[in-house]
Amino acid sequence: MSNPLKDKLAAGGCITCHWATLGSPSVAELLAESGPDCIVFDMQHGLWDRLSLEYAIGLVRHKTVPTVRSVDASDHAIGMVLDAGARALIVPMVDTADQARAVVRAAKYPPAGGRSGGGTRPMLDYKSYMAAANDEIIVAVMIETATAVANAAEIAAVPGIDMLFIGPFDLAMSIGTFPDFGPKHEAAVQSVLAAAKAAGKTCGIFTPYASFAADRRAQGFQWVVLAYDQSLIQEPAKGAVKHARLGTGPDLVKDAVALVSGANGGIGSETVRALLRAGAAKIYCGARQIDSLRTLTSVASDKLIPLQLDVTDPASVAKAAAACKDVTLLINNAGWNSNEGLFCAGALDNARREMETNYLGTLALSRAFQPVLAKNGGGGLVNLITVVAHSNLPVMSTYAASKAALLSLTQGLRAELRQQGTHVMGVLPGAVDTPMTPGFEGMKMRPLQVAEALIQGLRARMEDIYPGGMASGVINGIAFDAKAIEGDFANYLPAESSARKKA
Repeated sequence: MSNPLKDKLAAGGCITCHWATLGSPSVAELLAESGPDCIVFDMQHGLWDRLSLEYAIGLVRHKTVPTVRSVDASDHAIGMVLDAGARALIVPMVDTADQARAVVRAAKYPPAGGRSGGGTRPMLDYKSYMAAANDEIIVAVMIETATAVANAAEIAAVPGIDMLFIGPFDLAMSIGTFPDFGPKHEAAVQSVLAAAKAAGKTCGIFTPYASFAADRRAQGFQWVVLAYDQSLIQEPAKGAVKHARLGTGPDLVKDAVALVSGANGGIGSETVRALLRAGAAKIYCGARQIDSLRTLTSVASDKLIPLQLDVTDPASVAKAAAACKDVTLLINNAGWNSNEGLFCAGALDNARREMETNYLGTLALSRAFQPVLAKNGGGGLVNLITVVAHSNLPVMSTYAASKAALLSLTQGLRAELRQQGTHVMGVLPGAVDTPMTPGFEGMKMRPLQVAEALIQGLRARMEDIYPGGMASGVINGIAFDAKAIEGDFANYLPAESSARKKA
């Protein structure tokens, strides 16, 4: 009955676990599929009863190591969870060495303790189980009060105690720092860690999410929590509702006076046409070369106004703001994509041009039209970004980096322009079939689809939209496993990287 958790701890490793509170065996089974070192079933604060716990352990015990936090430190509570098949035990609210010794007695078979023989899972092979249980089952006690912190060294020294496990929230309440934690709380945490190490014992701590777990692991904690089931369900559900929530206010498109930068491009020209169909009163069509706008503006010469605009030229931006004082909707679409990787000969020049156009150009135009929008009632501002702002696509790596900067800028604009009533929306499509994406061979959407989604998003006053199957799939994947998306994107390498790899 070798316990892989004990083996890993003895080798100096760190146990990473999921924490299960909802009392659902089905959810526990799904958690086990992710491959944690163990799952902790919380009998103290969770919704588990004896029947659901037995069922859940049966579902997961061949995939991960079942661990249980008992209801309390009583002999009955400890014996019950061990009989259910727990291979590690965490006992709450242990304040003294005498209480720790009582936990050991309840968890160990004679002669080391007083645990009663029985239980469904021990009886599957009772001879081998009972012979190994005292050595192989991990016994941990929780340090959750100021008293327990003061007694941590004595508790750690108790024979049969394998781990001190810190409950940070109860500890914060006990020492008077909750809901904040701060230096006093951290000092208590570190003192418990030091006491465990001095006694040659493991120290664990409850962590509410994976990045916090990584921090604690780096500090020397050998048992951390990656996630707990309630949070895994509750937080994405709240986020989905928040993302889908529609805003209210006047129509930002009908009768609008819009300015579209980069209007001669694929998405830009389709956006102009979509605005026209949606009832915009006037549209300034911006492009570096005004002659490139002739075909587009001839469609409705009374409403489509050609505008010479280079977003990287301060004089051009200032001139546009002075000439277009009636604008109520600014659409920052101008952009540039080198479609090259980080190690091509011109990578630094590419990166500078992309930042100048995609980030600094958008910032310059937004700054120039901020007072115009304010004077005209707030209106709207739209930034054409891309879903690869969230996760870099190596085939266009410097471009993706510039769009990541633009995504952050969009959030900043939203915060600062809210007070003047300007609605800010980010548009983050996947790959679009335009001359800007020749090196990407994956699924592409038509520019018209992006333009139509932009209009719909403005009418609904959404903050961010992800047009197309690629974008919606990527952002959904990032919400659940960002590293998996990064890994998928890493397969799209620029030509020079592929050649270098073969060499």
